[in-house]
Amino acid sequence: MFLLRHTGNDKDFLSTRVSHVFDLKGPSIGVQTACSTSLVAIHYAAQALLNGECDMALAGGVTIELPQGRGYLYQEGEILSPDGHCHAFDHRAQGTVFGSGAGCVVLRRAADAIRDGDHIWAILKGTAVNNDGAAKAGYLAPSVEGQAACVAEAQAVAGVTGDEVSYVECHGTGTYLGDPIEVAALTAAFRETGQGVGHCRIGSVKTNIGHLDTAAGVASLIKVALALHHRELPPSLGFEAPNPAIDFETSPFRVNDRLMPWAAEGRLRFWPRPRRGAHRGKVTGRFSRL
Repeated sequence: MFLLRHTGNDKDFLSTRVSHVFDLKGPSIGVQTACSTSLVAIHYAAQALLNGECDMALAGGVTIELPQGRGYLYQEGEILSPDGHCHAFDHRAQGTVFGSGAGCVVLRRAADAIRDGDHIWAILKGTAVNNDGAAKAGYLAPSVEGQAACVAEAQAVAGVTGDEVSYVECHGTGTYLGDPIEVAALTAAFRETGQGVGHCRIGSVKTNIGHLDTAAGVASLIKVALALHHRELPPSLGFEAPNPAIDFETSPFRVNDRLMPWAAEGRLRFWPRPRRGAHRGKVTGRFSRL
């Protein structure tokens, strides 16, 4: 009985149990990098496809908060929001909220999907993963330089300039210091290949469903894929006025606070940000995808 409970509930058995149930023969790997888990999994799934290790891959993440329906005690200076809402990039940004969720995407090489007539929601043009090491103020403090380097690498892999990107799905936790660091890193990376101001919209799905921890990244990817499908940019909720610590005026970015059409100008692009998170004392790598 103990063995059954262990293999049925421990995170380390999830990937191989799915492979066993669906008779999947390729690489079956569990990834645990806290908030960036599902995006790092997608990165390595894409690499496995490119390396010919498999012809189709499932990648994603799941977080289940227990007990369900619980609240939390707000503490000033901590990551949790004082009012139970995530105000990403807003002047009221003081913290995030957590939630439960799961997401999974099916990945194939584009040529194979086109040949077989698959419905293609989006195409990953380039991915990158890195880590700050010790080059930051503290273990849980994000680094502008590290995030910018990861974004720039993914841009280079994808062959895309900053001026071509019209939307960024950000990590956007709604913390007063985290959001400005994220926008500063994106700005630094975009300035390497572009000079546009205000041409790129940003948003965060955490304002809708909260921070899903290990499933946060795949939720962002699914949001952007749906936005591409419907050719509409959904609003980032809880936005009233910009966080004064963010220099939006000279940056390429503006918060998308209303539903608007996503016109295909030249090549339609999207950019989920360098994914870097800290949760309950665990710091992740980061992930960028185009």
